[in-house]
Amino acid sequence: MNAIRKQPVYHRQRLLLYFLECLPAKQTDKRRGLSDSDLQKLLLLYCKDVGSSHYDFVPWDYGGYSFQCAYDLNLLEKRGWIKRQDNKLILNQKIDNEHWAIESEERKMVRRWIPQYPWRGEELIAQTYRVHPYYALHSKMKGRLLNTEDLTRVDNSLGTVKNGEVILFTLGYEGIHFETYINKLISNRVAVLCDVRYNPFSQKFGFSSSMLLQVLPRLGIEYRHFPELGIVSKKRQSLHSKADYESLFDDYCDNLANRKAGLRKLRQVVESKRRVALTCFEANHQYCHRHCISDFFENNYHYQVEHL
Repeated sequence: MNAIRKQPVYHRQRLLLYFLECLPAKQTDKRRGLSDSDLQKLLLLYCKDVGSSHYDFVPWDYGGYSFQCAYDLNLLEKRGWIKRQDNKLILNQKIDNEHWAIESEERKMVRRWIPQYPWRGEELIAQTYRVHPYYALHSKMKGRLLNTEDLTRVDNSLGTVKNGEVILFTLGYEGIHFETYINKLISNRVAVLCDVRYNPFSQKFGFSSSMLLQVLPRLGIEYRHFPELGIVSKKRQSLHSKADYESLFDDYCDNLANRKAGLRKLRQVVESKRRVALTCFEANHQYCHRHCISDFFENNYHYQVEHL
């Protein structure tokens, strides 16, 4: 079986197996396996405690949640590394002889760490809320699991913003987790995400419009696509130097007059929703056309612009 089973490529996927390995394997042991919820909560606590960047989490219906983790668990199940039984995730076979597990320092770290958190179910959920109140922001259970003082900490976890302040944010998703990106929107109280990619599809997990449309509204953030403000793919094929980018953006700015309808529509969104973010791929806004759009609004309408 091992010879034909596809190996987990990423360290983050191996981490999930290390977690499940630490739990009782006997069929008669009631502690056997982990529910999806318990694994997500333990993983959140682990990543925060040890400073791991394997996964990030968003405040979801029942607390901190990683979409990437859920995807990886399904992948590991399809490949035969884990199975689901009685609503629990269970390691399907021993990993002692796998070359990537034998000398893994993280495997040793997980074994030392996991006994610190014996709670499961609602006790574990409540513990994550108390330690990391931000992740309880959208919880359906916080009113039942937390006391008044804890709930106040949840409400205050985002800080305050000036009412009515108009800010045009820009951000890219290059090099960061989907969940990290979403947290930037939440922490800056973004009301609408305006996607200025010509084609809102990405091979990077989470960043196609279909996923954004599925996730953002449940967090109180509206998603809108502005293809008329995008740059067609053929114009982005030969960008090898800073001069190439500058030439592309000079051409884009020179032809903004041809995009008046899109700019007008975007301005209406900003004036109405007040805290709006422009998004595209590049991490550095100077290498993305979104800075041309934000510069236009800053120069012509004196909007405050913040590049996240």
